Amino acid sequence: MGNVSTEIRGAVAVITFDNAARMNAIDAGVAQGLGAAVRALKKRKDIGAMVLRGAGDRSFSAGVDLKFVETFPKRAQGFALVEKGIEAFWSDMRAMPFPTIAMLHANCYGGGVQLAASTDFRFGDDVLKLSVPAVKNRLYYPITALERLYTMIGETRARRMMLAGEVLAAATLRDWGFLDAVFAAADLERETLAFAARLAEQPRDVVAVYQDIFRALGKGGGRRARAQRLKAKARAAKQGR
Repeated sequence: MGNVSTEIRGAVAVITFDNAARMNAIDAGVAQGLGAAVRALKKRKDIGAMVLRGAGDRSFSAGVDLKFVETFPKRAQGFALVEKGIEAFWSDMRAMPFPTIAMLHANCYGGGVQLAASTDFRFGDDVLKLSVPAVKNRLYYPITALERLYTMIGETRARRMMLAGEVLAAATLRDWGFLDAVFAAADLERETLAFAARLAEQPRDVVAVYQDIFRALGKGGGRRARAQRLKAKARAAKQGR
């Protein structure tokens, strides 16, 4: 089964999931390992940004590991186990106090798109190919991921990504707003880590408030976002800032 490791580079945490023999397909080990890695980082005060990547150079992720799923008497059991792990990871990712970046290289399919969508930013290389073949495979994509795609790229493009299941190139993904930046494959790691390092230099208590504000706004919670801002301002005033 795949495994997950965490490397700390200054104030940036780099989480790498490794099932390279299966193009970083997501099995239960990867899904559960990602959740454990994120939970371990969540309360660390020395971390200011996080990068999520797949091991090797062949693929960010080929999606759910079908070979793993087929070890169960019923495929639905395998899919449910992986989905449970990814959903737990997703929940923690969407509550991170610092910004997160997915570094997408080569290929990103199905469940890999869900992992990428859980981050705040997505950087890709110029040869990236992305697809969600859920409909073709008679699978029902998780609602949390659909909501995120709906918000990120809009209803029409989210529908097209899901219903057409076509392979999308990096330039299209940037135009749609799924990718925040595209770089040559040789430059992707350097540029992603440099951006993460810049984010990590920002005041972490202020960044954490903005993370909460943006999450509230994403859910239509304008009132809650205002309350969080006022609370942060009152706290800063009390501290003489």
